Parts: sequence; structure tokens; C-alpha cells
Amino acid sequence: MDQPPPPAGPGFLRQAPSAPALETYQTSFWAYDGEASGVTVNYQPAAGQLVGQPFLRFDIPKNGLAAGADGVRTKRGDSVLVTVTIDPVTFTVDFQPSGVWFSNGNPARLTIWYENADPDLNGDGVVDSVDQLLRQQIALWYHADKVYWVPLSSANDPTLPSVSTVLYHFSEYAVSY
Repeated sequence: MDQPPPPAGPGFLRQAPSAPALETYQTSFWAYDGEASGVTVNYQPAAGQLVGQPFLRFDIPKNGLAAGADGVRTKRGDSVLVTVTIDPVTFTVDFQPSGVWFSNGNPARLTIWYENADPDLNGDGVVDSVDQLLRQQIALWYHADKVYWVPLSSANDPTLPSVSTVLYHFSEYAVSY
């Protein structure tokens, strides 16, 4: 199956052709000021599994929500309906509504697992030492102003394999090198 090229910018990871589909490509949940909240998106379970492997985990800690839609400061008990949309081709992750900010002292945390990524990271048709070097550079990136991509300080754990970072605002995010 041919895959369209990833968006312009850094080297975006692509899912392997053999990767299972996600359980959902869009989900929503309520985030409340003063309460912890979050969401998990898994792959569909393989034969014999009750729960599929994780793809994404997003957590907002207690007192982590600082501003709601359009940057309006939240007060205890205020809520925001958060929608997470995953592009089925590029696997970029878009968080809405725009303008949501998180506390500097208690930021949100995003983890994306890339175990089901195509091992040919550079797309040259060969899995080799170049791909291994690129794998060491994997990080989370965000789409600043929908114009250019910016790398975030990320923790890449190739043993899981996953990449994690703290988030201070909503944007579109991707696993890239």
C-alpha cells in the first residue's frame, strides 16, 4: 500500500504497513480546573489481546489547567472539552480547542509510542545503520502557528519505544527526527 508523503518539515515517522489500526482517530474528554484528567488511545487489540498496545497517553495533572479556549484564565471548577484528532496517514496529533494553556508548575504530559512505526525511517527502502542513527534523534515536535515545526525537549525511551514531553499549550504534535 502506497503512503502519501508526510507533511513538510522534519522526518515524520510513518506507521508500518503491518501496524494495526487505532481504536479511534478522534476522541474527546472533559478537563476540569482543580482535577486531574487525561486520555489514552490504543491500537486495536491483536488476536488474543483484550487491550491493544498503547499509541498515545495525555495527562493533565491536578491544578494543571491554566487557561481554556482562547487563553481565558480558568477558575476552580471550570471545564474545557478537549478533542484529540489523530491523522490516519501522518499520525500527527491535533489538540483542540485552541488557546488552552497549562500551568508552568504542573504542565500536561504527552507520551506517544512508536513501536508500530515503519523501521525504514528515512524511506530509502533499506533498514540500516542510518535508520538506527535517526531512531536516536526521535523527539516530539509541534506545529507552531501552522507554519513550521519546532522540536520539543523530549525523553526518547527506545526500550518501550516511546517519546514523552511536557506540554504548556495545545497545538498539533508529531513524532519526528
